[in-house]
Amino acid sequence: MLYTPTQAAAVTGLPLKAIQKAIDSKAIPVQVRQVDGIRKRYLSDVALVCLRLEANGLKQLPASLRHRVYRRIMRKPSEGKIQFSEVLWINVAPVRRELSTAINKLRKVEQMVISDPEIMGGAPVFRNTRVPVHAIAEILDSGTCVADVLAGYPSLNEEKIRLAQIYAHAHPKRGRPASRPRSGFKVIHRTRKRLPSAA
Repeated sequence: MLYTPTQAAAVTGLPLKAIQKAIDSKAIPVQVRQVDGIRKRYLSDVALVCLRLEANGLKQLPASLRHRVYRRIMRKPSEGKIQFSEVLWINVAPVRRELSTAINKLRKVEQMVISDPEIMGGAPVFRNTRVPVHAIAEILDSGTCVADVLAGYPSLNEEKIRLAQIYAHAHPKRGRPASRPRSGFKVIHRTRKRLPSAA
């Protein structure tokens, strides 16, 4: 299976800029495909393992050593541990398990979401509802707890609410972010004046 850089960011925990840098430096392999006349870059499962390792602390090592680790993983994708010296061992097996769990969550929420021009203007919504996924993710990002979101959106369940952020991270909104409600407005200061008493 292939993943977009934004999907890779969602499941590896690595910032999108870091993933783009790894691709541009050719530290990890990438596949380029034409989609609707646009060249897009995609990453394989093995590339995601490398990125997850980077997110888990491998970025602390020199770039040349990291590239050696990645090349080793590409050659032997099922290898559980990688030894580079008497003191340097890299345990890949738990990273693969973490990544597998994150990928399964992403696949699950992607199946829960639909985009239909007839529903909310084509915005991604949870299936059989009119609830936009990105709106739920933004509410959670603001610090609202899952229980409060569930109380406000009874058509959802706890699992859908928790997975909304993963979907939003993997499939960010297109275009400019929405402006804040008060953006562009000036604060008006009011003062009270005593009216002259009627004679």
